[in-house]
Amino acid sequence: MISCGRFARQAGRHIKKEIRLSLGSFLVLVIVMVLIDLFWIASINISQQYRQMLSDVRMEVYLSETVPDSAISVLNSTLGSLVGVSSVEFVSKDDAARALTADLGAGILDGLDSNPLPRSFVLRFSQISDLAALDAMQSRLTRLNGVDGVEFGRPWIAKIEADGRTITRISYSVGGMILLVVLLTMANTNRLTARSKSQDFFQLRLLGAGPGFLVYPFLAEGFLSGSIAAIIGWVGLYYGVDRLAYFSQALLFPPWYQILVYTFLAGVTGAAGAYLGIRRFLIS
Repeated sequence: MISCGRFARQAGRHIKKEIRLSLGSFLVLVIVMVLIDLFWIASINISQQYRQMLSDVRMEVYLSETVPDSAISVLNSTLGSLVGVSSVEFVSKDDAARALTADLGAGILDGLDSNPLPRSFVLRFSQISDLAALDAMQSRLTRLNGVDGVEFGRPWIAKIEADGRTITRISYSVGGMILLVVLLTMANTNRLTARSKSQDFFQLRLLGAGPGFLVYPFLAEGFLSGSIAAIIGWVGLYYGVDRLAYFSQALLFPPWYQILVYTFLAGVTGAAGAYLGIRRFLIS
């Protein structure tokens, strides 16, 4: 039985001998790994931004002029009892006028016989998970007697949700393409290497070497190339982002355990690509 030490020495000699060919494929792996890292980070941060926006949503419920002031407390209690509503704030006509004046300047309502601004309730939420839940809440509120309209900045939320879905789809697509690139890169690299060693393979088989002894250096190189490329990609991103001051808040990265799993899978993918490149030389 061949020892692990001998396998390690054989793999080391193989990588050192084919260093130029291996270096080219390794640089390609680093580039494609960085690309998938960037899409992964973008997806995480857009999802976080979306969750933050949902937690800050203010839904304003505008009341009809026909609603008497005596019914305000009843409506307040009704709105506060809705599932997911964390707070309810009543905004009178005078409050609305003061807010408008603060935003647009004094005198904005001068010359009007009366205050035309509607009364409203401002709702905040604790259990709203997505845009569909906000739409359902808006539909429910508009059916209440005395409600003229409901507004919560839907276009902005819809845009962020759509961007998040797009980034997620692109991430999966890019991930699939990168998997293919890694497999093809390692397969082509190791096919060229194996072709140059076809005579050596024949002689080793005559001497009794089994498939494991022949294939191990290629699998080891593929695994190391994939995993090290993934590590370099993440280290480079951490180093680069840490020195950029263009972000108003720190970017979120995947947790360490996910990066470790990702690195291992990158190595497995590299080894699979290496096997695809040399398998026909093992049976020829």
